[in-house]
Amino acid sequence: MVIAVKSETNHADNQTVSVIEEFRTVYADAVAPCDTEAAWIEASAKRQLNWQAKYRITLNDAARCYAAIKEGYNAYQPNMIADLQKAFPDCGIEVTPAREYSVAIYLHVPDKDGLRQRVEKFIHDKFKADSISWQRDGALRVWWD
Repeated sequence: MVIAVKSETNHADNQTVSVIEEFRTVYADAVAPCDTEAAWIEASAKRQLNWQAKYRITLNDAARCYAAIKEGYNAYQPNMIADLQKAFPDCGIEVTPAREYSVAIYLHVPDKDGLRQRVEKFIHDKFKADSISWQRDGALRVWWD
């Protein structure tokens, strides 16, 4: 029984590592220093402009991913997801990282004790997102242009 739990944990860890690695590739033009034309060409060849991760990750792991995006990527700032995580620690929020030509994130917020309303209000108040909307699957989509 202990082996099965460890195996499931390793599987989840592998999924998280996979998402983080994919994120770095998808956002290659935003996370890598592109201080030369050659670096920009290399990063733009790797990046993907339309992507959604196959797996959800924790809000804490998402904060680490999104912090890697350099400042000034449209209205998105690298501390935003970390600020959300600090405001709502241990609330069970999961994240599907995404890129929709610009920075995007899907937040899977448990529907309990008014948490969804509090998270949405926090995002409206603190993020400078161009689009904040609840999706049919219950995820809160946040997108910066």
